[in-house]
Amino acid sequence: MRHLYCCLFLLLVLPLTALAGTVRGRVTDARTGEPLVGSVVFLKNTGHNGQAGLDGSFTLRDVPVGEYEVVGQSVGYAPLAQTLSVTAANPSPVLNLRLTDQNQELSEVTVQGQLNKEEDGAARRTEQVAPSVMNVLSAQAIQASPDITVANVLQRVSGVTLERSTNGDGRYAILRGMDKRYNYTLVNGIKIPSPDPYNRYVPLDIFPADLLQRLEVTKALTPSMEGDAIGGVVNMVMKDAPAERTLSGQLGTGYGQLFFDRPFQGFDANDIQKKSPAERFGSAYEAKASDFPWLRFTKKTPAPNLLGNLTFGSRYGKDQRFGLLLAGSYQNTSRGSDGYFYDANIDINNQPQIKELRVQQYSTQQRRTGLNAKLDYRLNPRNTLRFYGLYLKLDELQTRYQTDTTYKRPARPDVDMLLRSRFQRQTIASGTLQGQHELGRLVANWSLVYSRATNNVPDLAEQPLKLTSSGNRYQNATRVWLDNVDQDKALYLNLTYRLTEEFDLSAGALYRDKDRTNRYLSYDLRASGQPATNEQDIRSEPYTVFNPLGIYVGANNYTATEKMSAGYGQLRFTKGALEVLGGARVEHTDQGYLTSLPRTEPAYQGRQQYTDVLPSLHLRYALSKRQNLRASYFASISRPSYFEITPYNNSGSVTDTYAEAGNPYLQRTQANNLDLRYEFFGAGNDQVLAGMFYKRIKNPIEYGLVTLPSTAFTVYQPNNFGSATNYGFEWVGVKFWGLVGISTNYTFTVSDITTDKKRVATTDDARTLVPQTRPLQGQSKHVANVSLLYKNVRNGLDTQLSYVYTGARIVQVGQYVGLDYWQRAQSQLDFSAEKRLTKASSRYALMAYVKAQNLLNTPYQVDIRATNPYQPNQFPYQDQADRLAVVNQTYKAYYLLGLRFKL
Repeated sequence: MRHLYCCLFLLLVLPLTALAGTVRGRVTDARTGEPLVGSVVFLKNTGHNGQAGLDGSFTLRDVPVGEYEVVGQSVGYAPLAQTLSVTAANPSPVLNLRLTDQNQELSEVTVQGQLNKEEDGAARRTEQVAPSVMNVLSAQAIQASPDITVANVLQRVSGVTLERSTNGDGRYAILRGMDKRYNYTLVNGIKIPSPDPYNRYVPLDIFPADLLQRLEVTKALTPSMEGDAIGGVVNMVMKDAPAERTLSGQLGTGYGQLFFDRPFQGFDANDIQKKSPAERFGSAYEAKASDFPWLRFTKKTPAPNLLGNLTFGSRYGKDQRFGLLLAGSYQNTSRGSDGYFYDANIDINNQPQIKELRVQQYSTQQRRTGLNAKLDYRLNPRNTLRFYGLYLKLDELQTRYQTDTTYKRPARPDVDMLLRSRFQRQTIASGTLQGQHELGRLVANWSLVYSRATNNVPDLAEQPLKLTSSGNRYQNATRVWLDNVDQDKALYLNLTYRLTEEFDLSAGALYRDKDRTNRYLSYDLRASGQPATNEQDIRSEPYTVFNPLGIYVGANNYTATEKMSAGYGQLRFTKGALEVLGGARVEHTDQGYLTSLPRTEPAYQGRQQYTDVLPSLHLRYALSKRQNLRASYFASISRPSYFEITPYNNSGSVTDTYAEAGNPYLQRTQANNLDLRYEFFGAGNDQVLAGMFYKRIKNPIEYGLVTLPSTAFTVYQPNNFGSATNYGFEWVGVKFWGLVGISTNYTFTVSDITTDKKRVATTDDARTLVPQTRPLQGQSKHVANVSLLYKNVRNGLDTQLSYVYTGARIVQVGQYVGLDYWQRAQSQLDFSAEKRLTKASSRYALMAYVKAQNLLNTPYQVDIRATNPYQPNQFPYQDQADRLAVVNQTYKAYYLLGLRFKL
């Protein structure tokens, strides 16, 4: 009987479901054909309604058979009504609703408007009309991504890979296989100094991503752009004053999976001696052991991470002449890693052999603060003044616990237990006053800029305990204070004269006065050498100060200056579908340094002067309203950093392994660059960008392990290495099918450079030089991004599953032939989702979001590739006979959730 009831039910229900259909279609602008995202479509006098997605498509389901009046409407457009029939023969009719702009019906009123600069549509338009090859990420795309810092956001751009910090976060960008030194960073089009203690390039993890209006990556330089970039330029355009008063913000929290499995080991930053004894009591003060208290470390479960930002913007006064934008961001996160590092020697067969193993645990607390202010005042329709202010601060409290095992076979290995505390504060502050003036056909822009970047690492300390068969002892220790200040004062002037609507001429000048001060002071503490009385408390060890006045390492204390002056001439004209932009830039560099070395030292001071002429030519041909074909040529340079050309020496402070040395004879790198790209901009966010690039590079700068002349001392040192080539192919493709889309990009890069490497001969001391051809440091052959997207405008749901692949690359150039340090290929999977909690028609918006990073627990792994260097089972973590695994770090997944609002 039960089966009979089921059959009767199906016989009744199936005819009813057959009487229901599905209405599909698209809503577009009748004049331009552009999709009208968010348009409302409904069947009059029914409950059936929907909203158009990113490509303008809509779907109305379960519509009964019958006659209807379908209505499409969008803000600023006249409603459109059409008659619709749903029949058994045609249950799925398709409509194309072409709405007419209401403003077109007003013959005597001019209505001006602009795209929301934070939306994807504005980013696509910027790419389409840009004078050269460019990729743009909008604030909308950044907000929807799984990332919270600018560095991590950059990995979503085609051709960009990241160099990561010890906690797994991106820190520096590598563009098109060109190392981070070959790029520069702008904020609102203005170059900023770097707090990095060694280099010019800016650590991008100091920038919170939520302060940005958009992120631009330019890969071909125009004459009006500074010429010291071979890979490309990263420009962070900060949020701007909106047309209407706006208040927005977000509050979130999160946790790292790593600390579900082990405790966070930390210290109190308030216990750090911010000033050295010499700074507190004077340079003649003789320090005592009591001036160097040891920190107390704690193991605990870290508190949940905290993230928040707040943005207010409005316009005031008559005709809304005054615009104001204030934005602030704060992030307090706990990150970490577990891993190991193998130090290796080279045997007489030119093969790596293990010397010692360092097992490491990092626990890092990051407190990131960002403040942004933008003000503009329109004096009149032809004259505008603007002020941009930016302040960034990153406090990093890092604890490293390390066991260091030295293999002395057949003797028992010695084991060192080391606990290092490191507090680092980096800041960037920048203020820019700008003016724009229209004087008939002449447009003048000027900028006055002052920027300052600082880096401070006070009281860097390590607590060393050696475990031996003859008794456990505390070891000698070093306490280090180091800081640097880098500041710029710059003046920009740009003039453009429009001869006709199709032709204009531009000229401009730049002068920058840059100076950097670097200070380094260390104290050596000597242990008693007796067995430790309390291995759990280093305070029980009676240390003495070996150098009570401290050691000012001469080459590490220096002042550096750089005066750069530049001028350019540029023309731009349009003839039908062709746009031509070309010209040349001249840059003169005067760079010098003065160390605290004795004047008898030959390199106690140094100076370099050179002038470069940098031509460029950019062609854009519009195949149609949606298609471009581009061709570009530009010449460019890359200057060595101030630190690199000083004769500095550090005992492994950067690599944590090798001593380092500067190179006063380092020269600038020069390059000639070619680009060719096809562009298609479809409906909504659909696009295709496909291009090729080629770079010929003279005197590339790379770090390598070298033996200093007339010594047996091996150091990590920057050098010029002949010439190199770098070429490849780039692809970007985005396609939506209704609510579902896919975003892809892929970059294939090949580079080569030939340098002389050492080969150990059959005797211990005999070495020969052998040429080796290899890729450039940092270059991956294959880089790919694939994101699966779901965007439902009606329900306010936006999800993204993102996969990033980075191919193998050299991260450190070895001094011996064939024995470079290779990072293994990486695959990273991230997820993000955002859901609107308020109605779409509400003027207020409340959204919930979730982000998950590194779901695959992708490790950072580095190998020395070699043939049968040892028996793998003799040592921990070694499982392949064709390579020596020297570095492995794991970070595990990281989760965030929160609320976002806009009033």
